[in-house]
Amino acid sequence: MKISRWLCALALALPFATSASAQDWPTKPIQVIVPFPPGSVDAKARVVTEAVSNILGQPLVIINKPGAGMLIGTEQMVRSAPDGYTIGVAVQASTWISPLIEPSAKYSASDMTMLGIAYEAPMVLVAAPNSELRSVQDLLRAARAKPGKLNFAAPTGGSIFRIAFETLKTMTGIDVAFVPYRGLALALKDVMGGQVEVGFADTSSLPLFQSGQLRPLAVTSLKRWPQMPDVPTFLELGIALDTQSWLGFAAPQGLPPAVEKRLTSALAEALKKPEVRSAIEANGVASVVADPSPQAMRKRIERETAEFKKNVKPGTITFN
Repeated sequence: MKISRWLCALALALPFATSASAQDWPTKPIQVIVPFPPGSVDAKARVVTEAVSNILGQPLVIINKPGAGMLIGTEQMVRSAPDGYTIGVAVQASTWISPLIEPSAKYSASDMTMLGIAYEAPMVLVAAPNSELRSVQDLLRAARAKPGKLNFAAPTGGSIFRIAFETLKTMTGIDVAFVPYRGLALALKDVMGGQVEVGFADTSSLPLFQSGQLRPLAVTSLKRWPQMPDVPTFLELGIALDTQSWLGFAAPQGLPPAVEKRLTSALAEALKKPEVRSAIEANGVASVVADPSPQAMRKRIERETAEFKKNVKPGTITFN
């Protein structure tokens, strides 16, 4: 009888102990796994994590784990204990692109707790400054006149730049060949040199636009990019290409609700701080999202995944 009473008391106490533990969280540093090498994107992520660290009262320690199309670092994050002490930087490639195109991927977006998207940035379709392609209309005419003869440059694997162009091809019915590169910088170098006709650039390539080394043809945002107000959006041209790169945060599935709430609220609070917004939006290369909630992040991933499946034929994009 005494044992039975003790077990009953223990069962009643456990939920309260778990709740109290979650409310005390965090009591030690939080590891933030970044599935790509240090760089400008990594620097903007650090701006956010430093603000979240100040809000939570514990250090957020960045650990870069690049490799295998972001699968290595993301898999480590997904398989970590769901206690809030390991989270990860999340982008399109790590959350849904690589798992979709790589059969050996050991996780999917459903294995993550989405914490929210921090910021987004449009992409810019570009050509060489001395190219005969001065507009998207020029590109469409040239591609239709010579199917399969024009080329576009993009990084290998499931880069959002490759996906954006494959989507453009489907939406417009053009046939332009893919030329793979081991990174965006190398791809844009050959576009600048005229070895490849077109490609998509990121907004951090703004100095190349301003110096005349690349000719911007259109942007993928809903509205014109303030840094290049004379460049039209695809929507203005009658092409429903609305694709922006983004960066957010995720954690393993199964976080205690109180921990998940603290993380998501700290992220939202950090993004409201003027110093964080100004650092992210410096030089106009990115903008803080209007809705950083986990719900908005999940809906965005679902929408982008559906658009990918609609516009990109299976097997078109492979991991390597």
